[in-house]
Amino acid sequence: MLTSIEGIYENGRVRLLEPVPGVARARVVVTLLPEPLPAPPAAAEPLAESPTEPPTGDPVVDDYQPRTDLGRDLIALRRAYVRGGGKLFSWEEIEAEVAQRRGGVRHD
Repeated sequence: MLTSIEGIYENGRVRLLEPVPGVARARVVVTLLPEPLPAPPAAAEPLAESPTEPPTGDPVVDDYQPRTDLGRDLIALRRAYVRGGGKLFSWEEIEAEVAQRRGGVRHD
């Protein structure tokens, strides 16, 4: 099976720009492209809203642009949860629920 994954060669190393699911070790062939490197993504700029998806008020759902199928599936599940009235917990609320489920024992 041949798979093409984009990456960047810098200082003697190749860094892949996306994960390769199910591959722990593989032989590779590197082809250097004559094009200039793409500019790094702009920091913390909100993404344009999708005309088919109105904003939910959750910055993760509204602003994050997943690059993998798993990421897209997870964002779709979170969007459905938020739209259905689901409450997103803070870290403190998560820790309190974990402690409650452990019979009141906290891990500090």
